[in-house]
Amino acid sequence: MTTTSSPVLKTTGPRGLTAWSAAATGVAGLVLLASGQSAYVDRIAPIWTPVLGAVLALVCAGTVRHRRVAAVAATVFLLPSAIAGIFHVMRALGAIPLPVDWLALVVSVGAVVTLWATWRLSHPLQGDDGLPLDTPRWVVLVGVLAALAYPAIKTSWVAGSSWLAPRGVGHEVDAAYVVPVALALLGSAATVIALRWWDRPSPRWAHHAAAAGALALIGLGVSGVNATFTNSPPEGPALGILVYGGWGLWGLATLAVAARLSPRRVTVTESA
Repeated sequence: MTTTSSPVLKTTGPRGLTAWSAAATGVAGLVLLASGQSAYVDRIAPIWTPVLGAVLALVCAGTVRHRRVAAVAATVFLLPSAIAGIFHVMRALGAIPLPVDWLALVVSVGAVVTLWATWRLSHPLQGDDGLPLDTPRWVVLVGVLAALAYPAIKTSWVAGSSWLAPRGVGHEVDAAYVVPVALALLGSAATVIALRWWDRPSPRWAHHAAAAGALALIGLGVSGVNATFTNSPPEGPALGILVYGGWGLWGLATLAVAARLSPRRVTVTESA
């Protein structure tokens, strides 16, 4: 008679890394929550979200049948904290004039590592047959339109429009204008270039780059919408919903494109 050990007890490989990083993230999150010093983090995402995400990642590490569902659920709750790491690094570099919250930074780093390990373990963008998920071409158009929404609004402000423009803020062709416009144009171009690999194998880096970029956009979108409602801007939430919601939609479209890009893409001709 042979016995098998529980998968969650395995301490090596993607499953072990998922379990250890999720446990560390959850513990750090609980300590931060108990300390009552999570006001800055709460403006980006409630501190309970990485704790719940860590629990779901542990479920992903310990189960086979529901691994993909647990991975997606863990991603939803871990993403905002992972993205918050950008702001913690900016604080450490002095770009944001606030002291570094080292415990919150540990939570963010743990969320990033847990997400990476969870996706390595579950491959949520693949079907049950191991092949990439099919995505219609119109998703590319959705991604491009969502990417250009914010630059279009900022361009209208520079041109003199006051529609949804924050009061008391200057609108000029400066770094605050050039950077988002350039990133949106680059992202849109990259999405269009992905069409060349639509029905044939793509470089492995294309899939990973698209997936990472998509998760970053979704995380920024969710964090931005949460911050919009938390901070209650005097001009109302419409601008924040339009801008950050557009980033989230851009991220979802990019994620769908990432699912389509794979070195294992099989065309109809090849499979016939």
